Amino acid sequence: MFDPVDIDLPDFLTRWHGEPVPSGQGLPPDVSSLPEPLREWHVLASRWRKLRFGANRMIKPSLIQFDQGKAVFMRDATGDWAWAFGEENPDLVYEGEPGGEWHSVPERLAEFLVHATVIETIALVEASLLGDQVPDEELPGILAPMQEVGFGEWRWPRTGYRIFMTDSLIASVGPAVEPRSPWLNRSGYSSVRISGTSPSALEYLHSATSVKWLDFGFDEEDMDEDE
Repeated sequence: MFDPVDIDLPDFLTRWHGEPVPSGQGLPPDVSSLPEPLREWHVLASRWRKLRFGANRMIKPSLIQFDQGKAVFMRDATGDWAWAFGEENPDLVYEGEPGGEWHSVPERLAEFLVHATVIETIALVEASLLGDQVPDEELPGILAPMQEVGFGEWRWPRTGYRIFMTDSLIASVGPAVEPRSPWLNRSGYSSVRISGTSPSALEYLHSATSVKWLDFGFDEEDMDEDE
């Protein structure tokens, strides 16, 4: 099991997203009350423009506000799920549907932000494949080069997701979904999204498995300057 504390974010981001701009974007003075890990993350992430276009959306620091003791700092792309830190203890992270019940996340804020960055990276590289109905017996061959990362479990997009990685591969593995309502987990199958630092890093998948992979690579032309 790979310990998340061993992930050095600047090194990780450079390896996966290229050299950053020389310096990060400073934060306005009025956000000095935000938790230090979150402020540091925003300054670091501002050096890689692509991080603004991932699966989830970080709230601009100046727009983060407390509501009933929680401050939402990240939403999924649909806006149907959110993550917040607590007012009494900003190191604690919560998740849930906006306006609904909050559930604690088994990660402190600093580790959560590393987890979120890794998930975003899976969605933001050009060399990325998706197998949405992978037989569980195929998983050992798919995951053989990688080591599981000991992240805490989120409820989003549903419980049961795990992260595996090496220097050149990251995989998100969770339950496959039945093809019809009520969209329950499909027994014996997994959903696998796997990304590589280059297409060659993924070549082993076509010989080691019989899975029909879908190309899910990120197209930088989709980045909108107005985002």
